[in-house]
This record gives sequence, C-alpha cells and structure tokens, in this order.
Amino acid sequence: MPPIAAIMARIAEMKGEGRRVYSLAQAVPWYSPPSSSLDSLRELMNDPSLHRYSPDPGYPEAREAAVEDIRIRRGIALDPSTQFHLTCGASQAFLSGLLTATSVGDTVAVIEPYYFDHVFAIRFSGLKMISIPMLERDGGWELPLETILEALPGLAAVVLVNPGNPTGAVIPDSIMRILADAAEKTGTTLLIDETYERFVFTDDHWHPWKDRQAPHIMTFGSYSKSLGMPGWRLGYLFGSQEMMEQAIKVQDSVVICPPSPSQFLLRSALCEREWMNRMSGEVRSRRDLCRETLNTGCGNLQWREADGAFFTMAAYTGSMPSAEAAMFMLEEYGLGTIPGSAFGPSGEGHLRISFGCLADSDVEPVMDILGSVVIPT
Repeated sequence: MPPIAAIMARIAEMKGEGRRVYSLAQAVPWYSPPSSSLDSLRELMNDPSLHRYSPDPGYPEAREAAVEDIRIRRGIALDPSTQFHLTCGASQAFLSGLLTATSVGDTVAVIEPYYFDHVFAIRFSGLKMISIPMLERDGGWELPLETILEALPGLAAVVLVNPGNPTGAVIPDSIMRILADAAEKTGTTLLIDETYERFVFTDDHWHPWKDRQAPHIMTFGSYSKSLGMPGWRLGYLFGSQEMMEQAIKVQDSVVICPPSPSQFLLRSALCEREWMNRMSGEVRSRRDLCRETLNTGCGNLQWREADGAFFTMAAYTGSMPSAEAAMFMLEEYGLGTIPGSAFGPSGEGHLRISFGCLADSDVEPVMDILGSVVIPT
C-alpha cells in the first residue's frame, strides 16, 4: 500500500469524529483554478468535444498553449506536434518516460529521500534500482554530485526531482549543467520531474533544453499545483521526437489520452499569469512562516531549508521512528504529516511538512501549534 495510506486514513477518521485536525500531509494546494477560467469552462459544457476522447497527445490547441507558456517563461523552444505531450498527471508522464528510456533489467537511480511513486513504477517495470542518499548538512539537503557521477556509467536513467519532493531542495544551475553533460557522455537518460517548477524560490531556473535539445533529457511535470487542479489529472512530458514517438505508445495503452475537460481549462488558466505568480508568492510566504516558526519555537522540530516546492523535511531529536512520530503528532497536536521513512531510509528521523496546502484561515492556528510540537525522545 502507499506509505501515506495509514496516516491519511487516520486523518479522515479523526475529522469524522469531529476532532480538530489540520492536514500538512498531502501536497494539495488550498486554492482552486482561477474563477475566470472556471467560468469559461462552464460556457463550454455543451461543446461535444469536451466529453470525447482527445488525440492521444492532447488537443493541438492545448499543447500549443502549454508550449507557448514554457517558451515565454523559460526560454525553452518546443515543437508542440512532435516534442510535447499532455498526460494524465505527472505520474503517468513519468511512467511513459521511464518505459521509453529503459529496457527490462536496466538499472535506474533515484535520489533519496525519493518520491515513493517513482520507486513503485521502477519496481513493477522489471527494472533494477539504486538509491543514492542526499547529503544533509548546513540545515538543508544537497545533491550528492560525486556519487551520482561515479554511478552514471552503469545507469540507464537517473530520476531528478527539481524542486524536490519531499525535501524542497532545488538543484543549482551549475550542478544541473554538470549532470546533463556527464549523462550525455555515458548514454544515461535524465528523467527530470519538475512538478513544482513554478515554485522555485532561488535564481536557479536553468534547464538543459534552454541551450539545446539534448536527446538524453526527458522532462515531465504537472498542472496540479500551479493551477490548483489536482483532481483534473493533467500533466506533461517533453523530449526528442524519437523518444516521444515511443512514449505515446505507453500513453495510449495506459490511459489513451489526457482528460478533455482539463485541456479546455488549461488553455484559459495559462493566461492567468498574474494569478499564478500571486499563488506562488503565497506559497513562499507560507514557507517563510514555517521556517520562522520552527526556528524560533519551543518545540524540537528542526527546520530544513526548502528552496522550492511545498515541503520541508523537518528533523526531530530522539530515536522515535518517524511512522510513530507522525502518528503521535497527529493524535496529540492534530497536525497531519508524512513520516520520513516513506521516502527511504535517509528520511528516517524526519517528518515531511507540507506548508503549501494551508488555507488562509489555517495558517495562524497551525503555526501556533507547530512551534510547540515536542516529539518524545
């Protein structure tokens, strides 16, 4: 079962009992899509296309809008007809990219603490896996560059989550350049998960395709967080024409096509750039409040720097296993978090706290409680 199942079930039970519970567990944004975009979608409800299958890679107009957004914001030029697919969320995009870049028996590396759904997909795909632990120092998490470079010759692919889930770590541009160059020399595909790319709070925004369309780079992400539409299940995958011709075969066999209504919503919502920037700023403000709370509070949760995404992987003192610590924090303080062990052995002794899910009315009471949390030693 997914490692968050137990904690999410208990949160639901407690809410059903009428207890006060604040969930900082799943990365579900507190906001919905822009109201103007929802109004536009309502006007299209009688359009038959809204209720039919789209082309496997998505409607051309939706792909064009998505690619134009990437060009304007990030300086990456893509051909929407051959290099870009809309997908049924980032998880399905990852599966398409993974099966395209590998063969049964190949070895894939993940960086730990890892996103556990990536691990599930690697295992059920008949692949071997190595997990490379990050370096925890100076109050944050760092990519183990030398270890990755040493492992590259034996790897078919490396999964990079940038910004990180669960750590919130952002890969510096200088490190990404080194990895992209080294992976090309060893014939290793970099599978870059950029689900949280709109939530980067540093100046590190470089992507390998800004310089050239490197065929060993496959990139995927989601509109769930940036547009507040996780239930609409819409993501994307981009890469070389050769790789994308193979990826669409996976997509057709798994989901056929991305949801049609989501694509209609996407075209309108991508025009709301001011709204998206405001939501990103609100997430950053919540990050800052969480950092201040843990750094100045009287509890024993320790802030770990998050330069992006919705999370911190906070450490705590003592030897209580993180699964027990998360349940203790839920029962005693009414705060739902995810045990660090869900993200691999390196996550033990930590709790993933999602500040990006807090509604405006919850921010103050949550911070008041969070600063006083004491995990038993």
